[in-house]
Amino acid sequence: MLSLVVKIMADKDEELPELKAVYDELWSDARTMIKDMKRSIYIYLFAGFITLVFSVIMIGTAISDWNKILSGNIGTFTYLYAIAGTFGSVIYVAFGVLLLNWYNKLKNRYARVIQLEKTIRD
Repeated sequence: MLSLVVKIMADKDEELPELKAVYDELWSDARTMIKDMKRSIYIYLFAGFITLVFSVIMIGTAISDWNKILSGNIGTFTYLYAIAGTFGSVIYVAFGVLLLNWYNKLKNRYARVIQLEKTIRD
């Protein structure tokens, strides 16, 4: 039992310099990392917004296809386009909302870290 405790303590002593090196690297590059994280979070906002814009276009196309079907002007692939467009529109709206939800979660989760970026000196 004692040898196990000694081995664990020796492993911790070997890990401490490596862990300190990681912390030192993180500390020296903290401001850049926070800026990168902030930009990455904004990608969710941008992607969610763009996804919702394209979903509106897809909904318009699906409505147009359904109108063709209802008016009797049916082409070979009109049913396929109408069904796929409707399904794709629903998926696009759901994914856009999900991206915006992730943006809000990440923004709120890391708000304190992003505020700390202003106080960190290079």
